Amino acid sequence: MKPRYLKTIYDLIVRDYKIEPIGNGKFIHSFKPATTNTVYKFEANGTPEVEEGERYNIGYYDDANGNKIIETSCLSKNTDVNPMLSYLYATKLSEGKHNVNKSKNDERVSHTAQDGYYWGKKYAWREFGLVISKDAFFAYLKEINHPKVECITRNPDMGFSNSGEPSTAYKEEGLADAVNSLISSAVKITKVRFKSPLYSKQFVIRGIEAITDRK
Repeated sequence: MKPRYLKTIYDLIVRDYKIEPIGNGKFIHSFKPATTNTVYKFEANGTPEVEEGERYNIGYYDDANGNKIIETSCLSKNTDVNPMLSYLYATKLSEGKHNVNKSKNDERVSHTAQDGYYWGKKYAWREFGLVISKDAFFAYLKEINHPKVECITRNPDMGFSNSGEPSTAYKEEGLADAVNSLISSAVKITKVRFKSPLYSKQFVIRGIEAITDRK
């Protein structure tokens, strides 16, 4: 799992890849995205770790000097994604955090539905949708008309100043099956994007190294 302090970029195209020695058998690897001049770095041996022109998901942090440092365990090539392997990994990750997610959902999400258990948006995604982005998860649920209700979300850490915000909660029944069906029916149509007959839009399935419940 990607550490929560890391920031994430998906579908970055590598350009200007360089490997420079820093002594003691170590090297600084650096590259820029195809669309900006931002430099991302990481330390490794002299063997190339990425390929010029290929697409990657990365996890990185800003060091004290403002450098963007990649965590190499969170560097994955988009074209290597195995949809079902990613789905199974994401499911296992969510299972490990089920008690935490449910406790927060019970405490922070209020609604009037009486026909089953409902998950607020954030916790529905953390519990069932980590294999894809939040935007794709919510758009897919809207398209398939998954049962939902209006709700109010509150953050108890804000005390009396938090009056709550209107949001949406999704019925638990059918959520796991809906995501399973989406991923199992996904077909790759570009280097990084997939399509399913169940959903009108293209979407990205995350590689294992990029799966996180942060965003």
